[in-house]
Amino acid sequence: MLPTVDDVLQLDAVRRGQPHVVAGADRTGNRVRWVHVAEVTDIAHLLHGGELVLTTGIALPDEPERLRAYIAELAEVGVSGLMIELGRRYATVLPPALIAAAEEHGLPVIVLAHEPAFVDITESVHARIVREQFAELRASERLHEIFTQLSVEGASTDEVVRQVAALGGHPVVLENLAHQVLAADSGGSDPAELLSAWETRSRAVRPGRRTGYDPVSGWLVTMVGARGEDWGRLIIDLGAPPSPRETVLIERAATTLALGRLLDRHAESVERQAHGTIIARILAHAYSDPQEAAARARALEARRAAEAAEPAEVIDLIPLDEVFDQYADDRRAVGE
Repeated sequence: MLPTVDDVLQLDAVRRGQPHVVAGADRTGNRVRWVHVAEVTDIAHLLHGGELVLTTGIALPDEPERLRAYIAELAEVGVSGLMIELGRRYATVLPPALIAAAEEHGLPVIVLAHEPAFVDITESVHARIVREQFAELRASERLHEIFTQLSVEGASTDEVVRQVAALGGHPVVLENLAHQVLAADSGGSDPAELLSAWETRSRAVRPGRRTGYDPVSGWLVTMVGARGEDWGRLIIDLGAPPSPRETVLIERAATTLALGRLLDRHAESVERQAHGTIIARILAHAYSDPQEAAARARALEARRAAEAAEPAEVIDLIPLDEVFDQYADDRRAVGE
């Protein structure tokens, strides 16, 4: 992940200049994509956004209106911050008009009280950026290897979902387009809480893109399907905006699930697998809490699936209420 302005301020090369944030202190979490040294005022049209701009300020104008325009242009293009060395153009403080404009546009401005070597700052920040990018590349390659192996081994839907939860450290849910849960891993949290009122909550989340983050729910969502036919959504309950690695994780997992569906087109449907898995686990007393079993079944709407099944499909005709009652009675009988 790219470093923030805060991260840059902690680098030794920057600290030697005794940095001090004089505007936009609430925006120092901005990500720094690159560092650019610029002594001219009409630089904004040459930038792409995400740059930390370094300057001595020697070419900045005297007129307040032009200073405000300079800051507005930098903010509009999306620079992450402006770092100004004191001593050449400005002895001890920056012009009030510049600081006020930066506050208005939410642009972090940092002054360096002592003359730094700009080359040391650029080298330090760029080295940090390259290390982060290399780490992300290695993580992406590792995820590719893991999910390729799962595809080769013909991993089940449940196994893929478990891997996503283990690798991401967050609850994961796979649902169909009717918002019925096909597989879920709570990642150590309460499964009943995760799946409570699932259909209602899920219908309210529409990221608008094939892979997107919903800030209200905290969910990272991606569509699952292939050849133009989507059949489900994979969801990671992050609670915070995703990192690049988490985006790669969910997309690689979705590809693996879609490939598995294509290879297993003539076998049981994913829905029937999920239904059968729930019943088999209930009968095997695999759930520690009857409420978890009930929550999973409700999320899948297994009863409705059972009532709609063909008579010959015996497993779908098991009366779930009786199974739950018997399961609960058995648990009470053994003191659980």
